[in-house]
Amino acid sequence: MIEVELKFQIPEARRNALLKAVDPKKSEVIQLQAKYFDTPERLLSHHGVALRQRLEGTRWIQTLKAAGQSHLHRFESNIDLGELEHAPELDLSVYDDHAEAKAILDNALGAHKDQLQLQFETDIQRTLRVNTYEDSEIEVAVDQGEVRTLDKKQEIHEVEFELKSGSIESLLAFSFEWVKKYQLWLDVRSKAEFGNLLVLDLAVSPAKTEKEFIFAKKETAEKSIRALIANQMDHLLPNIAAISAQVAEDEHIEQAYQALNHLYLTLSILKDWTSKGVDKWAHQLAAFKSHFENLKHVQHMQQTLGALLQNPKTAESLSKDVLYAEEKLNNLVKSTQNVQHYLELLMFSLGTSKRVQTNDLKWYAQTTLQNQYRLLQDALNQADLADLDTLDELALRLNELKFSFPLLTSIFDVKNLQKYGKSLNDAQHAAEQYQILASSSSYLQQTDLEASDWFALGWLTAKQEVYAEKLLEATEQFLVSRKFLK
Repeated sequence: MIEVELKFQIPEARRNALLKAVDPKKSEVIQLQAKYFDTPERLLSHHGVALRQRLEGTRWIQTLKAAGQSHLHRFESNIDLGELEHAPELDLSVYDDHAEAKAILDNALGAHKDQLQLQFETDIQRTLRVNTYEDSEIEVAVDQGEVRTLDKKQEIHEVEFELKSGSIESLLAFSFEWVKKYQLWLDVRSKAEFGNLLVLDLAVSPAKTEKEFIFAKKETAEKSIRALIANQMDHLLPNIAAISAQVAEDEHIEQAYQALNHLYLTLSILKDWTSKGVDKWAHQLAAFKSHFENLKHVQHMQQTLGALLQNPKTAESLSKDVLYAEEKLNNLVKSTQNVQHYLELLMFSLGTSKRVQTNDLKWYAQTTLQNQYRLLQDALNQADLADLDTLDELALRLNELKFSFPLLTSIFDVKNLQKYGKSLNDAQHAAEQYQILASSSSYLQQTDLEASDWFALGWLTAKQEVYAEKLLEATEQFLVSRKFLK
């Protein structure tokens, strides 16, 4: 069975109000005590699988969960073991007649099924109620309790919205009404993940990296852009959850930024692939990711210019800017507006369009690349080393091509593609270095510098001019090299 649900964390200040809205007197309240199993090497966890036995009221239920096609979907198999006087022994033979569940276990455990052992437990009070919304029935479940090992525990305060019948669109719309009212923030981490972190004595799981994506050549452009965005959301949401929970490491922030940037570039460059108007999302993502870019920028300056800045006041000002950028980002990632954006993009990625596209995917890819090359050539024609600001558009176009080139050329049968890719990488590297230097120079020019700090500004300006020349040369070389696309 595929379960469709969304889970949100409840801010401490809103917990009582939300519970009152569910109204325990009109809802079902049950105590859920669960035991989670895995091997010492954590084979189930590594495969995104959770296996538990849970006492629900008076009955023991054995459940197997596995990742689905998106963060909205999960495979779930529940087997009622009945009312028992004592907690049951773990028995995998109950899955002998459940082909999909058995395949999941075989794939994760192989010959190590006999090594499964208790890892952690949960003790949760669940208050649940089924609501009718438009054409759908949606279960609201408020979970309060804890995940624990022998010597550690973590409190649980979350609400889940599960689609019992109806449309995913209704589930997302219904959930967002609660998000707005109670400042909920989206969390794709499971109780099993929390338990595994307790066992390993860790605060956070490793940052989620992007899975390689290759277009299916026979699919429509509409279906292809939605699949690409689904892949990017799968990359984004675990890292956003870590930042929202304030347990993120630097790599979570970097990976969240990469996912946001790729989402923005997809919606900007491939917007003609879909009948859905996506310009609004592109503008919203541009504003959101700019805060990540600002943090990256001031952190980079602190690391690279710290030794050059002689005046303590300038260095102190830079440190304050880093702290402010971090605090602002932590608030933004779980803001109601951005949670809405996550839900809208999820809905789009899982949706369909009734519009029939007459051109195949190769036509869309070729048209997109031709347009990008034209914009790049125009930007190169306008570039002038005497006016470094004219290089900003060129750097922007190279950044767009760096993202789209490997994706779109995978649809073609291109010989010597590595040569074209290397030429583009050289140009984009020069563009990236130029932009970093330009931003740092601009920051210092807007700062009340002491005389002792003018050396740093002069050094930046000189380096900027060097990379400006490299940028022009590398772009010209790339445009000459790309002969495969006419």
